[in-house]
Amino acid sequence: METMRETAGLTLRAILRYVRARGGDGAVRLVLGLAGETEPAEAYDDPRRWWSYETKINVFAAAAKVLGDESIGLHVGQSILSYSVNTPLRLGLLLLGGPAQLIRVIATTSAKFNSTADMSTLSSSKDVATVRYRLRAGYTPSRYDCDYTRGLLTQLPALFGRPPATVVHEACQLDGAEACVYTVRWRQRRWLSRRPAAPAGDASGDVLAGRMELLQRTVAELVAAEQPERALAIVAERAGFAVNAEAFLLVAGAAPGAPRQVHGYGLSPAEIEVLCAAPPTSFDGTLVVDIATPGRYYGYLVAFCRDFFDAERRMLDAYANLAAVALDALSALETAAEGRRMAESLLDLARRLTTARSAAEVAEVTAEAVRSVMAADSATVLLHTDGRLRVAASAGGGAEHLRKARGLSISRDDTELFERFRAGSGAARVYDRDDPDPYILGLLDTFGHDMMLVVDIALPGHPYGILVAAYDTPQHTAKARETAGRMTGVADQAATVLRTCELLESNWRLAHVDPLTGLSNRRAFLSALDTALGAGEGAVLFIDLDGFKQVNDALGHAAGDELLAAVAGRLGGCVRAGDVVARLGGDEFVVLTHGAAGAAAVPELAGRIGEALTEPIVVTGGETVRARASIGGTRFAAGEESRVVLHRADTAMYSAKRGAAAVAGQALR
Repeated sequence: METMRETAGLTLRAILRYVRARGGDGAVRLVLGLAGETEPAEAYDDPRRWWSYETKINVFAAAAKVLGDESIGLHVGQSILSYSVNTPLRLGLLLLGGPAQLIRVIATTSAKFNSTADMSTLSSSKDVATVRYRLRAGYTPSRYDCDYTRGLLTQLPALFGRPPATVVHEACQLDGAEACVYTVRWRQRRWLSRRPAAPAGDASGDVLAGRMELLQRTVAELVAAEQPERALAIVAERAGFAVNAEAFLLVAGAAPGAPRQVHGYGLSPAEIEVLCAAPPTSFDGTLVVDIATPGRYYGYLVAFCRDFFDAERRMLDAYANLAAVALDALSALETAAEGRRMAESLLDLARRLTTARSAAEVAEVTAEAVRSVMAADSATVLLHTDGRLRVAASAGGGAEHLRKARGLSISRDDTELFERFRAGSGAARVYDRDDPDPYILGLLDTFGHDMMLVVDIALPGHPYGILVAAYDTPQHTAKARETAGRMTGVADQAATVLRTCELLESNWRLAHVDPLTGLSNRRAFLSALDTALGAGEGAVLFIDLDGFKQVNDALGHAAGDELLAAVAGRLGGCVRAGDVVARLGGDEFVVLTHGAAGAAAVPELAGRIGEALTEPIVVTGGETVRARASIGGTRFAAGEESRVVLHRADTAMYSAKRGAAAVAGQALR
C-alpha cells in the first residue's frame, strides 16, 4: 500500500495528547476505534510519521464525539505548542524573529503540517495579516480542518512569547468560497515590554539547548556503536528528529566499496526501491547531504519536503558529518595495521573530538592523538587565521619545545609549505634534512627534528590548517609514507569536527547576534542582564537615536544601516572590557556595565558616548551625517527584576529626549 504523506505526525500527536489530557488512555483507545484506526496508540505519537488527510479528519470527528466538543479542531490548534511542535521546528520558527516575519513565510511553515492545502499571505503589517488557505482539488473541506487552521494561527505570536492572536474566519470553502480567508491580529509589543511567562522549556535558549543535547546523545551513540552498520541505523533514525520532513532515505556503505545499506522512513518498500535506483540529484522537493569526508564517500542522506528552514539544512548537514566521522573512526578500527594500540588511540580521538566545542579544543585533542597514533616525538596543529598558519596546539617535546612552538607563525612569503596547504592536495608530505627549502631546514634545526610528516586539515572549500608529526631521530622516508594514511584519517576527522563546530557556531550566532551591527541582540542582552542581577550591582544605559527616521527618509535605508553600524562601533569603543553593548532593535541600543565601579562611572560613560556620537559619519554617496541620541541610565542592585531595571533606563532616556537641547540628551535615574 502506498504511503500517504498528507498530514504531519505533529497534528495526530497533538489531537491524541489533547484527548489523553482530558479523558485518559481509555479515551484515546475509544477515539482510535471510532476512527477505524488499527495501529497501536504509540504509532500516532511519532512526529516523524505522516498520515492521510482522511485519517486526520476521522480522528478529529471521533475525538469530538468522545469528548463532546465540536470545536476540538480549534482547541487542538490553540494547544499545539504544548502538545506537538518539536524542538527543531520550533527553533527554525524562532530564528525568523517574530510573528510578522513568520507570516511572510507561511507557505514554508504550512508545509511542515500539511501537504493537501496551499497557504499564502495576502497582506501583512506589523500587527495584522490576511492569510489564504485553500484545500486542493480531490479533498473534501471539513469544519475540523478549518478550525484547526484557525487555532494554529492564534499561536503564531505565542511562539515568540506574546499573547495569542485574534483570528477571524472571513471566508470558508465549506460555504462555497474558493478558499478560506483568515484575518490575524496580534498585539505589537514594545521592545521593553515584559513577555508573558512561558511554559518550562519554551524559551529559545531551552530549545537550542534541547537541540544540542539531541546532537550530543547521537554523537555518544555513534561512537559506542562499534559496528558501522549500527552507526548508519542510528543516523537514519535520529535524522527524523533533527529535521521536520515527510520522509527520509539513507543510502550508504559501512565503508568505501562495501555493500550499500538502505534505511527509509515514511516510504513504502516500492518507493525505496525506485528512489535507490535513481541518483539523489534527480529527486524533487528534497534536501540531500553527502555522508563523506575528504577522500572517503560513504553515501547520502535525503529528507523529502517542499521546503526547509536554513537551520534544518545546517542540522541535517551536521548529522551527516557526524555519521562520516563515526564511520571513519569505525573503519579505522577495523583496518588498523598495528592492532590494539592504534585502535584504542583512534577510538579515544573520536570520543574526545565529539566533546570538543571549539577549534582550540579540536586542535589539542588532535595533536595528542597524532603523537600516539604515529609514534612521533611531538605533534603540532597549526590553524589558518588572519592569512597565516599559527600554532593552536602542540603535544610532546617538553617545555622548551612548547615555548618555541607558541611563537611560530607561517605566511605565504616564508615557505612553499604554505602554498601547498592553500592548494589543498590532501596528500601527506615528508620534509627531512634533504629538503631544499631553507625555511623547512630552519624549522628542523630550531626544534631539533630530523623529519616532519605534514598533512592538511581541510574539507573542499574549507582549508583549516596543517597537522605535523615530527621525529627527532632519522626515519626512513618510505616507512613514513607507508604510515601517513593513519595521520590523514586523523586530519580528516579533525576537519569534519571543525566544520561541525562552524555549523553550530553559525546557529548560535543566528540566535544571539544582531546581523547588522555584530552586537549582542535583545535575547543575548536580557540573558546577560539576568546574570548580572544575580551577581551584584551595576548599571544600564539606554541609547535612542534622534532623527533616525529622517536619515532613512532622506538618504535611504542603506545609509540608515551604515549609520547604525557606525554607532555600534563607537559604542563599543566607549565601554570597558566585560561590558555588554547590544542593539535591541531599530535605533535602540543598550549598555550593561558591571560592578560598583561601573555603576559609579555611569555619568562619565554617558558623556563619552554622547561625545563619540557627535563626530560626523560619512555614509554611501559621500553624505555626512551627525548622529544625535538621547541617553538615559539607571543603577541596579543585586536581586532586582530585569524588567524593572530596563523600565527605569527607558524612562530616563525619555526624560532626556524630552529635555534634550544639546547634541545628546542625558539623564540618570
